[in-house]
Amino acid sequence: MQDLRRKFILSGHRGARALAPENTLPSFLKALECGATGIEFDVRKTLDNIPVIIHDDEVDHLTGVKAKVSQLTFQELSKLKVHGKARIPTLREVLALAKGRLYVDIEIKVPGVEEEVVEALRELDMVQDAIVTSFLPSTLEKIKQLDPRIEVGVLLEEWDDEYFEIAQKLGATAILPAYEIITPELAKSIKSKGYAIITWTVNETSIAQNLLSLGVDGIITDDPCSLRDIVLSVQGASK
Repeated sequence: MQDLRRKFILSGHRGARALAPENTLPSFLKALECGATGIEFDVRKTLDNIPVIIHDDEVDHLTGVKAKVSQLTFQELSKLKVHGKARIPTLREVLALAKGRLYVDIEIKVPGVEEEVVEALRELDMVQDAIVTSFLPSTLEKIKQLDPRIEVGVLLEEWDDEYFEIAQKLGATAILPAYEIITPELAKSIKSKGYAIITWTVNETSIAQNLLSLGVDGIITDDPCSLRDIVLSVQGASK
């Protein structure tokens, strides 16, 4: 619990997407500049099985080109730019950027990329610096089968007590609820079961303060610069 608190107390959502093109190297560098302790990002695969960092399969709203990641080779994808400013990076590029500087929260969007994620974490020697998260329990189960050392976290938008059973079965370290559903009772219940709470996506100081008062261990935000002082002050006080 305390280790996760140290790692993911302030995580940049897709980097610092309020300040730079989301899920790009400039966005992750901006999160680092803001003082984030971790970064959250999304993984998908290209047609030729290269793991890349992008939230949706469709790329038109980011690049202006009507196409899908799953139907493009990496060479084709690499020619596109997010909002005309930065290209879509590979998983290994982001891990290399983060290594020794940021912890990584890798959200797997679709099944089929688990082996590539584990291979990349091993190759970059970042197994201890990562948590893999997903809305898909089967994906997290596969990650644990491939490498039990990798921490996993269960993402959810609505609460049901069955998530405790799911988390226990997976050997999860964290539960990651949308911040809107966190009540004092839910926070206490999750913590009492021994899970860290990392919540998303928090962009207002007052909301962050309230969540931290409830014992949340990590906050994912679009703008780590704006929440840096309040969130990291809590981390400092807990040491």
